[in-house]
Amino acid sequence: MHYNSFFAVKANPPIPKIGVALAGAGVVGAGVLRILRERRADIAARIGAFLDPVAIAVRNVAAAEKRLHPKDAKLLVPDWKSALSHPKAQVAVELIGGHDSARDFILSALAAKKPVVTANKALLAESGDEIFAAARNAGVPVAYEAAVAGCIPVVKALRESLTGDKILEARGVINGTCNYILTRMESENLGFVQALEDAGRKGYAESDPALDIDGWDAAHKIALIARLAFGASPSFSQIPVSGARGMDLRDIQYARDIGCRVKLLAVAKRAEADGGQIEMRVHAGLVPRAHPLAGVEGAMNMIMIRGLHSGETMYSGAGAGAEPTAVAVVSDLADIVRQNGALSGFGAADSVCAPLPLSEARARHYIRVRMTDRPGALADCARILADHGVSIEMIHQNESAPLEDVDVVMMTHLTLHGAVLNAAAAIERLESVAQPVVVMMMEDSGE
Repeated sequence: MHYNSFFAVKANPPIPKIGVALAGAGVVGAGVLRILRERRADIAARIGAFLDPVAIAVRNVAAAEKRLHPKDAKLLVPDWKSALSHPKAQVAVELIGGHDSARDFILSALAAKKPVVTANKALLAESGDEIFAAARNAGVPVAYEAAVAGCIPVVKALRESLTGDKILEARGVINGTCNYILTRMESENLGFVQALEDAGRKGYAESDPALDIDGWDAAHKIALIARLAFGASPSFSQIPVSGARGMDLRDIQYARDIGCRVKLLAVAKRAEADGGQIEMRVHAGLVPRAHPLAGVEGAMNMIMIRGLHSGETMYSGAGAGAEPTAVAVVSDLADIVRQNGALSGFGAADSVCAPLPLSEARARHYIRVRMTDRPGALADCARILADHGVSIEMIHQNESAPLEDVDVVMMTHLTLHGAVLNAAAAIERLESVAQPVVVMMMEDSGE
């Protein structure tokens, strides 16, 4: 054998190209395109393949041409069917938002055996059973890290790092808009409307903020987390949801006085009683200042997961926003190329559990009663609470002149939520009570 031929260096095989069909090129879609363009070589070095957009579906091609990079603008098509049918399209990315068109795009991609990446939390929370069943039947993954908490890798943690554990509970502050509003109310003594307007100016609140401030965004996220953590969950319509809309500054101030902060909480936990029930809820509630969730500031998010063996693990960061969400979408694309995409996020195909009624949830409670300060008024409240089996741990009352209205704040011991609500309804019927009674649950250690 010739010396030179023996030591000849064989050429490296060419790096493959993965064609990406993108539906939607709004702020998140534009961010994805920018990352794929600017970090193309770096991503290829990490995953062994180039991620190349081949078609980008938008409703208004002319408008999109003006705001996208010229290289991306050349790939624009007027409908998602054209993008999906592109001969080089191997992976589909859904960033349309909404329900019907996004669902049709995803199901069509799966029928064509193309893996899917989506950031559509509402669609997966409400129609996920159908989508994941289609993914299982097609044998291709649906990746959705961006749908849960932006670039916080909670899906990856549950799907991979904590696979060997039994998850007992997931809870968190997972809506940046509400957290920003509540943080501003506390730090600046702002009313809810003022804080919401400030959030809008900073870009943390949509022009229609209802999904955020009424709790639905957090509910979509906790539904996806619960289904992945427990393998099943109550249907989305059965999750008790209340948001932070109209939060009274007084309650934030009183919470601060007793060593707590008010947060919009999303909770999913296995019920204490055996029977396969899951307790799920989204609501404004109190958190002791020493609790990790109390330290989540501004538009940041945090998710805490408690396992039987692993104990409590915490995941925090930017849970929303165009750039963090775009990073999560690209990471999901990379996982699919590495063949780490999840075929199912819901466990068993038709595993549906009975939801625990919210009235049966046990927690400490904050109760604020606006009453006329006259002899016997507080005793009447205490009697009603005792009659309903609610034990008072602490009472906080500001000084007032006789016969003036005053706020009385009470903290209960661990109590059934239904008992507290029934007691509050009875207290409101007292002649001395001037306003509806405010009740909020407290999120403690989770033990």
